[in-house]
Amino acid sequence: MPLIKRNIDPRHLCQGAVPDGIGNELECVTNNSLSAIIRQLSCLSKHAENVFGELFNEANTFYSRANSLQDRIDRLAVKVTQLDSSVEEGQFTENLCFFLLSLIFNRLLPLLLLLHSVPPGHKHEEGLSRH
Repeated sequence: MPLIKRNIDPRHLCQGAVPDGIGNELECVTNNSLSAIIRQLSCLSKHAENVFGELFNEANTFYSRANSLQDRIDRLAVKVTQLDSSVEEGQFTENLCFFLLSLIFNRLLPLLLLLHSVPPGHKHEEGLSRH
């Protein structure tokens, strides 16, 4: 169920009762209906002003965020162009080699030694611990 954010009044334009003693009922109903329409248009105008004000604020927020992101992109582009690719590539290669060697020596090598020391078909009761 949608929530009502704005309400336009009056709702019922031509449902007012005609007072007693009115000579021309048609003229009375017409005048009442026209005045209700003018009030309704006034209310609609206020809501339109609020909607466009909110839209303007959202557009300004979006504009400032987009400018901030563009500034960040420009700063990063300058940093990227200033980077020396050969130095960074060497550091990356060294870091990758260190990671792979530490993975081999710390994780895989002990596991391989443990599996190699256990005779085939022999199970340890304490899991994979050595005797």
